Amino acid sequence: MVQQTILLSLIVTSLFSALGASFLYTSKENFEKMMPYMISLSAGSIFGGVFIHLIFRLSNKFSYGRITGLLILAGMGGSFVLERLVHWHCHHGESHEDALPYVLAVGDSFHNVLDGVLIATSFLASTSAGIAATVAIIAHKVPKELGDFGVMVNGGFSRLKALGAQLAISIFMFVGAGLVVGVSSFSRESVPLLLPLVVGNFVYIAGSDLLPQFKHDEAWIEHLTVFSLGVLIMYLIPYLKAAV
Repeated sequence: MVQQTILLSLIVTSLFSALGASFLYTSKENFEKMMPYMISLSAGSIFGGVFIHLIFRLSNKFSYGRITGLLILAGMGGSFVLERLVHWHCHHGESHEDALPYVLAVGDSFHNVLDGVLIATSFLASTSAGIAATVAIIAHKVPKELGDFGVMVNGGFSRLKALGAQLAISIFMFVGAGLVVGVSSFSRESVPLLLPLVVGNFVYIAGSDLLPQFKHDEAWIEHLTVFSLGVLIMYLIPYLKAAV
């Protein structure tokens, strides 16, 4: 019964990865106007998720030591290396796509593994805890998936390819949940190792790739407002969990 509830929760959550479909039939002109602000929203939600939730979880649930810091730096360094390798491949091959969408996809894949871990672990604790975790993760995905869709399209993906990538990445939530349900001891030990790598990946993406795209824009007040909205949504998630 619990496994069925977890599966249903994962399916519902993964459907929010298809939010980009709402942009498939938007005119090119309107989409291009919205895309820079979607990137600002993504940057805000990523930074908010990292500094309000992920690092908080690291320091309170698993402790934050020097090894944790090294793993975060490893996540940043690994993201840089991955971006350079993909960039080299795109430059020397036939593809002209930017490397950022692929780096973002890797980070999202790890993050979705953790989402699956959190959902499954919460439901194994209690149904109410599982529902609260599911609602919180969905609330996190709404701004982030919309922003990531814009980042992928801005990086050279077609709208349909970006949507397909988001749906494919959502499969990793089932991987994370499977680790908890099938091999719970292994999954619990992996979270303190995966979490810092995710933090490093997202800090690198938001800081080196997303912020530079709008920090010199003349409409900086609008971008800062949208960025702050992403942070605010991440900040409000605990209150949303408490209300469930």
